[in-house]
Amino acid sequence: MEYSFEGYKRSDGTAGIRNHIGVICSVVCSSVVAREISEKVPGTVPFVHGNGCAQLGDDFKLTKNMIAGVSANPNLYSALLVGLGCETNQVSGLLESIPQTKPVKGIGIQQLAGGENTINKGVEIAEQWSREAANQKRERLPLSALTIGILPVDLDEESLNRMAPVIGGVVDRLVEEKAYVLFGLSQTLEPAGLELSERAGNEGLRNRLKSIGVGLQRKRWKNVSNGSITQDDFSEKEQALSILEARMTGIHPINSLLGYSETPAQKGLHLITVSSNIVESLSNMASSGCNLVLIVSSRGVLTGSLALPCMTITPQNPNEAFDELIDYSVTEEAVSAQVESVIASLIDVCSGKQTSLEKLELGEFSIPHVGTTF
Repeated sequence: MEYSFEGYKRSDGTAGIRNHIGVICSVVCSSVVAREISEKVPGTVPFVHGNGCAQLGDDFKLTKNMIAGVSANPNLYSALLVGLGCETNQVSGLLESIPQTKPVKGIGIQQLAGGENTINKGVEIAEQWSREAANQKRERLPLSALTIGILPVDLDEESLNRMAPVIGGVVDRLVEEKAYVLFGLSQTLEPAGLELSERAGNEGLRNRLKSIGVGLQRKRWKNVSNGSITQDDFSEKEQALSILEARMTGIHPINSLLGYSETPAQKGLHLITVSSNIVESLSNMASSGCNLVLIVSSRGVLTGSLALPCMTITPQNPNEAFDELIDYSVTEEAVSAQVESVIASLIDVCSGKQTSLEKLELGEFSIPHVGTTF
């Protein structure tokens, strides 16, 4: 069977499944202005956050890279960067970091002599882009044009046992269709590093996965007496759950382990660093080029991403309190049939159908910190 969807073909060979105009603040100080611009122009999405002022080192680099990555996301037709003028995260530097594959412009409050002038200029630019985007038509494209994220959230043993075969089958099918697949690597998957390393595509990645706990040690703030984390540092329950979660990655080789805002260099399956915060994790996936994320959870979640649709998949539960947030429920039906059903639902969303979270307008954007915030 040949799979395809109706999307927006981009000049760099990627595809958008939404055609948003991003209005993105470079710093918290311009967030109000960015939001006001977006409120005045249909089709725009405001990306506001609390970063960008007086940041240094890794935190500044992460903020800059994540904003540049989100601006480049193929779900955005164009991106308007809104700065203040005195921030560390200068608009001029961001413009140099964003690939010139779409309309991108930057404006500053100080340079335009005030917030009102900046809003008027931003509205003028965004309205022109809104007219252009409205005239762009969807066209039939192969699944190989997509980048799909998989984000496990709050999964228990029963949920994993029921869903792992289906999600693993979906991952395998996407890889076989030559799509990019980015599977979220959180602390719950750490204990499975040794097992995952057996599927690594190269020796360097194999070694990284074997010692995967070391890379996340700083973020977990875990005290380790010998300076590294081994299998013995995880409980039997943690190890058992991680092995079940690893089965959701399917059977194909793992090509790379991506950090924050890194994009995959080749088609296939990749692991990507995510935090324990859902919004930060989704924002990272968006900045790494994901078109859509499958949120795999034991129940519905109350938030999504502004940049990309999020399909929520849970085990079937007649007593689920958040069923209006769920897009697909895994049942006792044959795994192969459910894999096809999830792929069909995914194609519908990629072709324009709104997810449950989109219908409820539950989307956010947030940039994580890699060190202590003072």
